Amino acid sequence: MLPLGALAAGFGLLLPAAHAQSTAPAEAVATQEQALPEIRVRGSSEPRSGKEALQTKKTNIGKGTQELRDIPQSVTVMTEKLLDDAKLDTLKQALHYTAGITFAATENGTDQDIRLRGFPVATTGDLMIDGMKDPSQYDRDTFNYERIEVMRGSASMLFGRGSTGGVVNQVTKKPMLADQSDVTATVGTGRYFRTTGDFNIRTDEDAALRINAMVTRAENDGAQVDKYGIAPTYSWGLGTRNEFTVGLFHLKVDNVPQAGVRYVGALGAAGQTNGCTTAFPCSVPDISASRFYGIDSDYLIGEATYGTLSHRYRLSETGEWRTQIRVGSYERSQWGTTAGFAAGTNASNLSDATVINRVGLAPRKDRYEGLYLQSDVSERVQAAGLTHELLGGIDAAREKAKRWGAWGSIGTNYNKGSTTVGATDSDFSTGSPVYRPTESYDFQSVGAFVQDLVQIAPAWKLLGGLRYDRFSGDFDSLSYPNAQTNVASGKTGTSLSDDMVSYRAGVLYQPSATQSYHLSYGTSFNTSADTYRYVTPQTANTPPEKSRNIELGAKLDWLGGRLSTRAALFYTEKYNERTTDSDFAGTAYLLSGKRHSQGVEFDVVGRITRDWEVYLSYAYMEEAKIDKIGSANASVAGSYVGLTPKHTGSVWTSYQVNPQLRVAGGVRGASENRPLQGNTGAASQTARVPGYLVADAMLEYTFNPDLYAQLNVTNLTNKVYGDQLYPGFVILGEARSVKLTVGKRF
Repeated sequence: MLPLGALAAGFGLLLPAAHAQSTAPAEAVATQEQALPEIRVRGSSEPRSGKEALQTKKTNIGKGTQELRDIPQSVTVMTEKLLDDAKLDTLKQALHYTAGITFAATENGTDQDIRLRGFPVATTGDLMIDGMKDPSQYDRDTFNYERIEVMRGSASMLFGRGSTGGVVNQVTKKPMLADQSDVTATVGTGRYFRTTGDFNIRTDEDAALRINAMVTRAENDGAQVDKYGIAPTYSWGLGTRNEFTVGLFHLKVDNVPQAGVRYVGALGAAGQTNGCTTAFPCSVPDISASRFYGIDSDYLIGEATYGTLSHRYRLSETGEWRTQIRVGSYERSQWGTTAGFAAGTNASNLSDATVINRVGLAPRKDRYEGLYLQSDVSERVQAAGLTHELLGGIDAAREKAKRWGAWGSIGTNYNKGSTTVGATDSDFSTGSPVYRPTESYDFQSVGAFVQDLVQIAPAWKLLGGLRYDRFSGDFDSLSYPNAQTNVASGKTGTSLSDDMVSYRAGVLYQPSATQSYHLSYGTSFNTSADTYRYVTPQTANTPPEKSRNIELGAKLDWLGGRLSTRAALFYTEKYNERTTDSDFAGTAYLLSGKRHSQGVEFDVVGRITRDWEVYLSYAYMEEAKIDKIGSANASVAGSYVGLTPKHTGSVWTSYQVNPQLRVAGGVRGASENRPLQGNTGAASQTARVPGYLVADAMLEYTFNPDLYAQLNVTNLTNKVYGDQLYPGFVILGEARSVKLTVGKRF
């Protein structure tokens, strides 16, 4: 309950009252003042700020609500305005506008495997929704996002198990105390159609309902997108000490995925036919990404459904106690294709007449169930003459999953017929895969942490944090006598149990309200079950891998706070990586490996002038190298890590030409990149992807405050580039597309 209305009424009557005081009797003035009614309102301090600006200065990624300047790690925030301006409809599209991120393709050809600072961002530990783990692999859409936050570097002290590179937090839209709704409709090339609805309804003095919904359809030759989602959320107690929120999310996907294509030789030199050599590495074929080389029976079917209940108790003006619980289920099945080329094909003789042989990838099906609970408390207190910003909490999770693999006549390396480069033919069809159970697991974890940010001097703060995690799991794997039966011949069961301590420390120097410099150190760990596929005694008994991150950075505000900049030098190291020693290859993994990455990052976001807004994100990877590895792969020691281009970055800028017209554009890209070589993580010596720059553009016309039209062109020059990389094939980046959006607010 906020007495803002009374304050506003006082200011509103200030001038008339002052004038009346000089011309009317004092008794009349007193009578008027006594007659004023009490007015009390509730409201949000920053309503929809992310939709109106690229810049934000607060975050919840570090647990509790914090100023970005008080977090001694690099954090990049993409607000809803950037997502809307550049038409970033999926999480993968959005992350292309964040420096330091690359994507791998998996053996299934369609999954997104995110890499940050050269290390995997595991779907089981490093993707978050509102600060809680977002498990499994599914097609993440941005229709319910308020913003996306990327925290770089080790973060196990806050989130428990996870990889080394950092975490990605998806912040969802919340109800507001206002009646406001937005509806958009988009049409575009490739039979693209998308409509979204964002309906916020105030239902009571302190309660509101918000419903976000989306439908998307598209078809490009044979590749298809067919999905819908809905996310209703209801909150009550808004603006009061006790605030409750209950929400539901459902997303359904039924797509035909884009096929991967094999690399081709760059020159028509000797030994450069179908093969790729170290001297003449293969590269991306010059084929438009708009062409489809899969078949009609390819599919990617997924469904994600979860419910969330949260409670926020405001302890004081500076502290709160927040508790969340989420339960969900996720299903996914897929069957993709890779397109190879006839013998003797290379870049110099590739033409529309070149024969393409289509091969089916391993079919996959899985079901995932997760239950998550976390509760954290933040408060500012005075103790021993110092100001402490305390943060602490507990969390627990239970995760269960089952996986199935194909059997019978359809399986890995299944022949899907042939076509030519210029005459794509997706009409070739086969029967659907038949599945049999292969793996299952049941995993539990619990953790507790405490952190203190203490002001030791007017310009100096020290941060220290400690976390303890306990986890255990049971894993089962079924074996079959051959590929033609679904009757298992054996079952292997293993168990995992361990605990881990994580640390975080930092020093901040803040000589003014616009300057913050930090030096930080943090650790992270990932278990031998981090992908839930390590189901043998060899891996289940292997202790967790450990990582650390050292960062020196600065966060500065300019132009009266309108423009924020961030810069950081980082050194990230996994110092006891799992390796295989030739003497123990059949019995155990050794934690004797070591790899590191180091570089520099820059972010610039905000307004240069009232009409000129900019977002820039850039990373230079000075080095990413495997320092030590087991004797079974000794030759890889000293190699560079795959999926770590030297340069990655993006820029998006907009200019308000006049009250109606706004123009915007962006460039995103990376320097030369190489896929992984086998399972060592080293960069391939026989395949490479050239560097690229892709330009996007936007034109917006506002007819009135509630109606606008927006024209977007993605990949303006129709650049052919490699996006997701696998040792044997590449999934090309999006071809040029044109989209027209009409939006209405009411």
